[in-house]
Amino acid sequence: MPTVVFLYSGEGTSDRGTSAVLLKYSPRWKEIAQIVKRNLGVDLEAIWTEEIGTHRCPHSPLLTAVAQICLADIWTRWGYAPSAVIGHSIGELAAAYQAGLYTLEETLMLAHRIGNITAKLEGAMLHGKLTQTQIADLAVHLSALNFKDGDHTHVTVCGPEAQMAAFLKEHPDFVKMRLPHPWHHPDYGAFADQLDVPESRLSESISFLSGMTHRFENQLDEQYWKRWLTGTVDFIDAMQAMRQRFPDEGVQIIEIGFHPVLERCCAGFDRQAYASSMFRGEDNVRWILHQRKRLDPEPFVAQLKNRVADFNDQLEFKTSLAYQGLTSITFVEFTEQIEPLFPTLAPQDFYRFKSIDQLISGFGGEPQEESAAILKPQKNGVVIAGMSCRFPSDVQDLPQYWRMLTGRRDQVRRLPERGAFEAGFLDDAVSRFDHRYFNIAEAEARTMDPQQIMALELAELLWRDAGIAPQTLDRKRVGVYIGAWNQEYAGRPDSVYYPTGTNPSIIAARISYHYDLRGPSWVSNTACSSSLVALHYAAKDIEAGRVDYAIAGGVNMILGRRFTDSMRRSGFLSNADRCKTFDDGADGYGRAEGGGLVLLVNKSLANRHYAELAGSAINQNGGRAQVITAPHPEAQEEVIMEACREAGITPQQIAYLECHGTGTKIGDPIEVSAIQNTVARDRNGTCYLGSVKSNLGHLESAAGIAGLIKSVLALNSGTLPPNLHFNRPNSYIDFDAHRLKVVTEETPIDHEAYIGVSSFGFGGSNAHIVIRGASDAVRKTIESDAGPFTRDQAPPLTAYYPEEPTTEPAHRQQATQEASTEEVITETTIEGGSAAETPGPVTRARVDGLIKELFFSLTGIDTIDPDMELTEQGLDSMSITELISQMETILEVDLDPDLVFDFPLVDQLAKKIFELAQEKN
Repeated sequence: MPTVVFLYSGEGTSDRGTSAVLLKYSPRWKEIAQIVKRNLGVDLEAIWTEEIGTHRCPHSPLLTAVAQICLADIWTRWGYAPSAVIGHSIGELAAAYQAGLYTLEETLMLAHRIGNITAKLEGAMLHGKLTQTQIADLAVHLSALNFKDGDHTHVTVCGPEAQMAAFLKEHPDFVKMRLPHPWHHPDYGAFADQLDVPESRLSESISFLSGMTHRFENQLDEQYWKRWLTGTVDFIDAMQAMRQRFPDEGVQIIEIGFHPVLERCCAGFDRQAYASSMFRGEDNVRWILHQRKRLDPEPFVAQLKNRVADFNDQLEFKTSLAYQGLTSITFVEFTEQIEPLFPTLAPQDFYRFKSIDQLISGFGGEPQEESAAILKPQKNGVVIAGMSCRFPSDVQDLPQYWRMLTGRRDQVRRLPERGAFEAGFLDDAVSRFDHRYFNIAEAEARTMDPQQIMALELAELLWRDAGIAPQTLDRKRVGVYIGAWNQEYAGRPDSVYYPTGTNPSIIAARISYHYDLRGPSWVSNTACSSSLVALHYAAKDIEAGRVDYAIAGGVNMILGRRFTDSMRRSGFLSNADRCKTFDDGADGYGRAEGGGLVLLVNKSLANRHYAELAGSAINQNGGRAQVITAPHPEAQEEVIMEACREAGITPQQIAYLECHGTGTKIGDPIEVSAIQNTVARDRNGTCYLGSVKSNLGHLESAAGIAGLIKSVLALNSGTLPPNLHFNRPNSYIDFDAHRLKVVTEETPIDHEAYIGVSSFGFGGSNAHIVIRGASDAVRKTIESDAGPFTRDQAPPLTAYYPEEPTTEPAHRQQATQEASTEEVITETTIEGGSAAETPGPVTRARVDGLIKELFFSLTGIDTIDPDMELTEQGLDSMSITELISQMETILEVDLDPDLVFDFPLVDQLAKKIFELAQEKN
């Protein structure tokens, strides 16, 4: 085992930004706080905040000793117990404590007494290089000999301010230190007798090397510290004594202090390994973990093995912890066991590091460095020129959405007719559908997935909001990109419209077909990231010049209980059916339904717009995650960085993040950890966080677009709306340490700020969008529009998926639902049903009436011209098949769809069907 030596630096290395976060991972911090409170009547936290880095006595020596004692304790607990210690100037106090010469309380009180003495003189200190001749002829006091530098010696001098100013004029290559007191000056001799020094104990296991006597001392006399006040520190000869003590052994030197300043004093050690504890301006935890990797890992791994064995002696270091049975719950327990060896370790980190070996090699590693100046790629600009939305419970336009967000309204509720759980349900008033407006036959509408219906209506509202007539565009250059994942709609398997009514691809195709749009048309299914993935590809097609306009967004409907029950059993859903994003009580998400679309336009074609889509990126967790559904922070970091690179900005320019924020105990901290390593890293101002899921519930495939529209509205109004259900911060997230703040009150934001929007699918597909607000000259205002639909005359969407309230087991509920759905579709296909419901024998009048009623149901045309072929009056191949299928069911007769072509007039067809029915009977 190599020899470990602790070097304690002097007073001048701390600054005002020095954080105590790392130090608090040592149990010594609490002990010290109690000692300081008991003996001095002051609060350690308070004096640290007020005075660290000022270097003013009496408290500065105490704070230095506190920091060094805690840092040394951390290294020792990691397995790097020192064989020898040496301190430079005030660093000798902590070194003496480490060697066992004084108790903790004695050391702290001695530091404070020294501070009281040192405070009695004002002055200055300078450091620079002198030759031996210059040192011999020195007219000022030599405070310290630090290290050799060729023919020169690096020294520190001190004295009254005026004397030091004169010396600096003669030696302009010297540098003035920030210390306001002349440490180790002869004038302190007038006060030395006032210093009360405790009796030193014998040092037994750890060798103490004095910087004053440059000898190893087993015990210090009561005059040592009085001589220390006025003498010269000879660190050069002291380190020579250290080299003589350990001439042929591998030595690991650890500097204990605020900043590495003693490494050049260590020259001459064979097979030397050097590590420091802190570095000014760097994250202290990340720095010390990085430095630990410079040392022999064996002592640390031995400590880790002991702690792991105490938790579970069967755990293997190379194998994924998830495959060894650890879950989100046991990750919490495991974290508590090994956190002393990995400061800031939290359960979410095990979703970044799958095995213990990965944790050892990767924890605390540096995120990938990004260039401070990122050049924006050459591409077409993309702006958001229109928006439409349907959100719980009665939101059907942009002003209503904004009023709901700023009004702090929780949209989650229970609807007995929709199931025995709470969710963000749509009101019937919002979800009515007038199929006639879109020239869709009632029979076909009855078999359409409600998500198709919603997307179609949202597209109509989108054109109106954008103020664009789609028929005026080059339709080959308009694309449709829709996110959807829900396939709960049972449909009617015996209907000819069943394939188109239930296939997810038709959600986008409906829009393209109705408006005759001939650009790309497809549906994205990446689970909860579906809508932002769709938006990403839409933007990329505009940037590349493949299209000029793109309808993009997502829809989601809650169409049954079976999927909800399954998600609850799998642990995704909250017991309270609420998304308590970032709150310590978060336990899963609550479902919601709705949808939103945006119209993306080539910036050169838009006069006014809501916001600019500055950049976007998507990626996948791949095999890095513990399991396929687990999030991965490194992948989230990568997608944020890539989106910022695409936007031509640094992550620190993002003012607000609309987070994925589902409200899970581990998922939220994982997301925030990715933010800490990107947007919050080296940040000067506050970055605000929020998630619209706290208001609406989780819209799953439409969640991303809900967050995006919220963000655009925030930029438009210059205000961030508050999050709900945030009462106590998640215990695994340190918001304050990273300049992060959850929005709990309406908060101003610049109209032209950058906002990032995240969305992560539970299969590992991640998306991040960066938007920027529009300038005053081109900013489009939000206007209210109730929409073109006569919804009060139309049936609600719930008519398309009726669901009886029941307390039956989940598998029986679904069976009931499917049967109920089919029954209602069958019964309501022909409203009024006079011909269909007339009992008795088949007559020529009944057949004729049945054809006319079905024709109306399928085409919306209430009058049939007897002299015109039916195919010329609105019937197509699909509606012909459906008409014949319904006739077969009602009349209980086998019919061939070709009958409509063989007997094209209504009277001819009625007569032939009547004859076939008579033959059967």
